[in-house]
Amino acid sequence: MNFKVRAARKEDCKEISRMIMELAVYEKMADQVKTSHEELERDGFSPNPFYECLIAEVPDEHKTKDGYTVVGYALYFYTYSTWKGRSVYMEDLYVMPDFRGKGIGKGLMAKVAQVGVEKQCVRLQLSVLEWNKPSLDFYIAKGAEDLTAKEGWHFLRFDGQTLDTLAKEAPKD
Repeated sequence: MNFKVRAARKEDCKEISRMIMELAVYEKMADQVKTSHEELERDGFSPNPFYECLIAEVPDEHKTKDGYTVVGYALYFYTYSTWKGRSVYMEDLYVMPDFRGKGIGKGLMAKVAQVGVEKQCVRLQLSVLEWNKPSLDFYIAKGAEDLTAKEGWHFLRFDGQTLDTLAKEAPKD
Protein backbone atom coordinates (compact mmCIF):
# COMPACT_ATOMS: atom_id res chain seq x y z
CA MET A 1 0.00 0.00 0.00
CA ASN A 2 1.14 3.50 -0.78
CA PHE A 3 1.69 5.57 2.38
CA LYS A 4 3.87 8.42 3.58
CA VAL A 5 5.59 8.88 6.95
CA ARG A 6 6.21 12.47 7.99
CA ALA A 7 6.88 14.52 11.09
CA ALA A 8 3.68 15.44 12.89
CA ARG A 9 2.58 19.04 12.87
CA LYS A 10 0.64 20.92 15.53
CA GLU A 11 -2.53 20.65 13.45
CA ASP A 12 -2.23 16.83 13.53
CA CYS A 13 -2.81 16.67 17.29
CA LYS A 14 -6.56 15.97 17.03
CA GLU A 15 -5.79 12.97 14.80
CA ILE A 16 -3.02 11.81 17.14
CA SER A 17 -5.40 12.17 20.09
CA ARG A 18 -8.00 10.07 18.26
CA MET A 19 -5.46 7.31 17.63
CA ILE A 20 -4.15 7.44 21.21
CA MET A 21 -7.69 6.63 22.34
CA GLU A 22 -7.99 3.84 19.76
CA LEU A 23 -4.72 2.36 21.06
CA ALA A 24 -5.93 2.65 24.65
CA VAL A 25 -9.16 0.84 23.76
CA TYR A 26 -7.13 -1.94 22.11
CA GLU A 27 -4.93 -2.14 25.23
CA LYS A 28 -8.06 -2.28 27.42
CA MET A 29 -7.05 0.94 29.23
CA ALA A 30 -9.25 3.64 27.68
CA ASP A 31 -10.17 4.97 31.12
CA GLN A 32 -6.52 5.89 31.73
CA VAL A 33 -6.17 8.38 28.86
CA LYS A 34 -6.10 11.88 30.35
CA THR A 35 -4.25 13.89 27.70
CA SER A 36 -6.17 16.20 25.39
CA HIS A 37 -5.18 17.35 21.93
CA GLU A 38 -4.46 20.76 23.51
CA GLU A 39 -1.92 19.14 25.84
CA LEU A 40 -0.39 17.29 22.89
CA GLU A 41 -0.07 20.63 21.09
CA ARG A 42 1.55 22.28 24.11
CA ASP A 43 3.87 19.41 24.99
CA GLY A 44 4.99 18.50 21.49
CA PHE A 45 5.14 21.84 19.73
CA SER A 46 6.59 24.26 22.28
CA PRO A 47 10.13 25.68 22.18
CA ASN A 48 11.30 22.71 24.32
CA PRO A 49 9.05 19.80 23.32
CA PHE A 50 8.65 16.79 25.58
CA TYR A 51 8.10 14.44 22.65
CA GLU A 52 8.34 14.09 18.88
CA CYS A 53 5.88 12.27 16.68
CA LEU A 54 5.66 10.78 13.21
CA ILE A 55 2.43 10.08 11.42
CA ALA A 56 1.54 7.74 8.57
CA GLU A 57 -0.78 9.05 5.88
CA VAL A 58 -2.45 7.26 3.01
CA PRO A 59 -3.71 8.89 -0.19
CA ASP A 60 -7.36 9.98 -0.36
CA GLU A 61 -8.28 6.89 -2.40
CA HIS A 62 -7.34 4.72 0.61
CA LYS A 63 -8.98 6.86 3.33
CA THR A 64 -11.04 5.10 5.96
CA LYS A 65 -14.83 4.85 5.83
CA ASP A 66 -14.83 7.73 8.34
CA GLY A 67 -12.66 9.82 6.02
CA TYR A 68 -9.32 9.55 7.82
CA THR A 69 -6.08 9.64 5.85
CA VAL A 70 -3.87 9.72 8.97
CA VAL A 71 -3.80 6.02 9.86
CA GLY A 72 -0.86 5.58 12.23
CA TYR A 73 1.63 7.31 14.48
CA ALA A 74 4.81 6.77 16.44
CA LEU A 75 5.38 9.00 19.46
CA TYR A 76 8.89 9.05 20.93
CA PHE A 77 11.30 11.04 23.09
CA TYR A 78 14.95 10.98 24.06
CA THR A 79 16.44 9.48 27.20
CA TYR A 80 19.95 8.86 28.43
CA SER A 81 21.58 5.67 29.60
CA THR A 82 24.43 6.13 32.05
CA TRP A 83 25.88 2.88 30.66
CA LYS A 84 25.35 3.39 26.93
CA GLY A 85 24.57 7.07 26.24
CA ARG A 86 21.89 8.58 24.06
CA SER A 87 18.68 6.59 23.64
CA VAL A 88 15.31 7.04 22.00
CA TYR A 89 12.18 5.70 23.71
CA MET A 90 9.16 4.91 21.56
CA GLU A 91 6.13 5.49 23.78
CA ASP A 92 3.54 4.48 21.19
CA LEU A 93 3.44 2.76 17.83
CA TYR A 94 -0.06 2.48 16.44
CA VAL A 95 -1.61 1.63 13.08
CA MET A 96 -5.37 1.50 12.59
CA PRO A 97 -6.59 -2.13 12.31
CA ASP A 98 -7.60 -1.98 8.63
CA PHE A 99 -4.09 -0.81 7.73
CA ARG A 100 -2.06 -3.37 9.67
CA GLY A 101 0.10 -5.88 7.81
CA LYS A 102 0.85 -3.38 5.04
CA GLY A 103 4.29 -2.22 6.22
CA ILE A 104 3.06 0.96 7.91
CA GLY A 105 4.06 -0.03 11.46
CA LYS A 106 7.45 -1.21 10.24
CA GLY A 107 7.86 2.05 8.31
CA LEU A 108 7.02 4.18 11.34
CA MET A 109 9.35 2.21 13.63
CA ALA A 110 12.17 2.26 11.07
CA LYS A 111 11.80 6.02 10.75
CA VAL A 112 12.03 6.43 14.55
CA ALA A 113 15.19 4.30 14.44
CA GLN A 114 16.57 6.45 11.62
CA VAL A 115 15.89 9.66 13.55
CA GLY A 116 17.57 8.14 16.61
CA VAL A 117 20.64 7.05 14.65
CA GLU A 118 20.89 10.52 13.08
CA LYS A 119 20.91 11.96 16.61
CA GLN A 120 23.61 9.45 17.64
CA CYS A 121 21.31 7.37 19.82
CA VAL A 122 22.69 3.91 20.55
CA ARG A 123 19.38 2.19 21.20
CA LEU A 124 15.64 2.29 20.73
CA GLN A 125 13.59 1.18 23.71
CA LEU A 126 9.89 0.50 24.19
CA SER A 127 7.44 -1.33 26.40
CA VAL A 128 4.84 -3.91 25.41
CA LEU A 129 1.97 -5.23 27.51
CA GLU A 130 2.55 -8.83 28.55
CA TRP A 131 -0.61 -10.12 26.86
CA ASN A 132 0.07 -8.28 23.58
CA LYS A 133 1.75 -11.20 21.84
CA PRO A 134 1.19 -9.90 18.26
CA SER A 135 3.13 -6.71 19.05
CA LEU A 136 5.79 -8.52 21.05
CA ASP A 137 6.31 -10.99 18.20
CA PHE A 138 6.48 -8.09 15.71
CA TYR A 139 9.22 -6.31 17.66
CA ILE A 140 11.21 -9.47 18.31
CA ALA A 141 10.99 -10.41 14.62
CA LYS A 142 12.58 -7.05 13.84
CA GLY A 143 15.47 -7.75 16.23
CA ALA A 144 14.31 -6.34 19.59
CA GLU A 145 15.44 -8.10 22.76
CA ASP A 146 12.95 -8.88 25.52
CA LEU A 147 14.86 -7.46 28.50
CA THR A 148 12.35 -8.82 30.99
CA ALA A 149 13.15 -12.35 29.84
CA LYS A 150 16.85 -11.76 29.13
CA GLU A 151 17.98 -9.54 32.01
CA GLY A 152 15.08 -9.48 34.47
CA TRP A 153 14.39 -5.73 34.32
CA HIS A 154 11.12 -4.42 35.78
CA PHE A 155 9.50 -1.25 34.50
CA LEU A 156 8.32 0.86 37.48
CA ARG A 157 6.25 4.02 37.80
CA PHE A 158 5.40 6.71 40.34
CA ASP A 159 2.28 8.71 39.50
CA GLY A 160 -0.52 10.66 41.11
CA GLN A 161 -0.34 10.58 44.89
CA THR A 162 2.83 8.46 45.00
CA LEU A 163 4.63 11.00 42.78
CA ASP A 164 3.37 13.91 44.88
CA THR A 165 4.41 12.19 48.12
CA LEU A 166 7.88 11.45 46.78
CA ALA A 167 8.29 15.04 45.53
CA LYS A 168 7.41 16.38 49.00
CA GLU A 169 10.32 14.35 50.42
CA ALA A 170 12.85 16.29 48.32
CA PRO A 171 15.46 18.26 50.27
CA LYS A 172 14.69 21.96 50.58
CA ASP A 173 16.72 24.37 48.44
